[in-house]
Amino acid sequence: MVTTASIVFDPGQYELLDFGDGRKLERFGAVVLDRPSPAAEELAVADPHKWASATARFAAERGRAGTWDPAPPVQEAATPTWTVAHGKFRLTLQPGPSGNIGVFPEHSANWGWIADRVREQAASRPEQPARILNLFGYTGAASLAAAAAGAEVTHVDSAGPTVAWAKRNAADSGLEDRPIRWIVEDAMKFVAREVRRGNRYDGIIADPPTYGHGPKGRPFKFRDSVDELIGQCAALLDQTSTAAFFVFTCHTPGFGSGHAVDAVSAVLPGGVGAVDGFDLELRTADGRALPAGVCARWRSH
Repeated sequence: MVTTASIVFDPGQYELLDFGDGRKLERFGAVVLDRPSPAAEELAVADPHKWASATARFAAERGRAGTWDPAPPVQEAATPTWTVAHGKFRLTLQPGPSGNIGVFPEHSANWGWIADRVREQAASRPEQPARILNLFGYTGAASLAAAAAGAEVTHVDSAGPTVAWAKRNAADSGLEDRPIRWIVEDAMKFVAREVRRGNRYDGIIADPPTYGHGPKGRPFKFRDSVDELIGQCAALLDQTSTAAFFVFTCHTPGFGSGHAVDAVSAVLPGGVGAVDGFDLELRTADGRALPAGVCARWRSH
């Protein structure tokens, strides 16, 4: 079954204010950002007057780094940052040259679910914390959700500065002493090596980009690598674990939630668990929905 999964941020921390004409207007804490959104290209803006409230606007030509047109408080520091909260953890945000700021709010639809799986594992096997692998881990929100619930986490991302950012988020959230391994490496190389070593994880989270590069410039192309990636993840899962799970998300155009379910089901069949597909979305206060990627989730029972 394919359904939708909406974000679970407190509205005081995040809100989608409007979208349309290829852009979205979002509030993160007290900061309002106007950014491109391919999903909004064929949609109409609902309230043009709201857009004047933007703290900063990001503009970029396709395929090139863009620029922010800031207004206070974003321009007050050489490296401007601010913080939003989600439950017990804190995420530092910063406007970057690609238009990203350090969090994809649509992914919050999975954080509580991941924490629930970790707690289920603890209840059934209290002597051994759940071992969780987060691939393409970005600034670490999913890693923090798992760690806060009691898991041992391996966080992998190819960008050293991004992993350092994730570590700062852990420290700001009071989780710096939790068992989290921070690894700067190409995700495909890492999972291949873990398979060869015979390592196993109770849960795996993967959010591959459409295009990317490893630490030494190795290219990652989603269409060429997705089946291999999911297959390697399946090999790393301890499918006998009471609360084993796999969360796969992506934002690649033309790759729908049905495709995600099919790809995961091909290597994690329903006979040993269940696969559900989700269309991730962001919603305004009046219920308008903006597509924000897809998700397939497998669990062992």
